[in-house]
Amino acid sequence: MEAGRYAQMGCSCGAEWIEDRLESVAICPWCGLKLTWDQLAESDHMGVAGPGCIDMSPDHFHQIMENCSFVETKNPSARSRYDSSIWTHLFSSPDVIWEITLEVTSFRGEEQLRSITISLRLSGFPVLYTSLLTADQLILLLAAIARSMQRMSDERTPLSEGIFCGHPLEAA
Repeated sequence: MEAGRYAQMGCSCGAEWIEDRLESVAICPWCGLKLTWDQLAESDHMGVAGPGCIDMSPDHFHQIMENCSFVETKNPSARSRYDSSIWTHLFSSPDVIWEITLEVTSFRGEEQLRSITISLRLSGFPVLYTSLLTADQLILLLAAIARSMQRMSDERTPLSEGIFCGHPLEAA
C-alpha cells in the first residue's frame, strides 16, 4: 500500500469513511455526494480529515461478526468499485426487539475496509445511526449494546456470549 493512498473522509451528512486517492472522485457512502479531489479543496460539504485506514481487515471484521452471531447478506454488484455486505443481529426479549445492522464496504480487490455504518433499532424505532473507523469503536459499541440487552434478558444473549467470549459481564 502506498503512503498517503488512503484518506479519512468526512461529509456534512455525518458519514466518515476511507477513500482511495487513486479513484477520480470521492463518494459519500451515506448521501452519495461525489466530488473530484480538486473540488474537495473548495467544498463546504465534504473534506479530507487526514490519512486513513480502518485498523482491521475484512477477515478480522468477519470473524468478530460471526463470533457475535451476526448473519451476513452480501450485496453483489458487478458495476461497483466496492464489495458490500449487510450484517444483522436480531434479539427479542419480552419487552423489546433489538435489531443491529452493520453496512460494510471494502475496496474491491484490496484487503482494506472502506466504511462501516451501524444502526440500532428497538422494536422498530431507530435509536442509533453512526459510522465506525476503528476496531475499538466497533467492540466498545457492541459491548455497550450487549450490556443493555443483557439487562432486559433472563438468560445470556448471543451478543454477550460473542463479545465477552463467555466471561461474566462484570469482569468484561
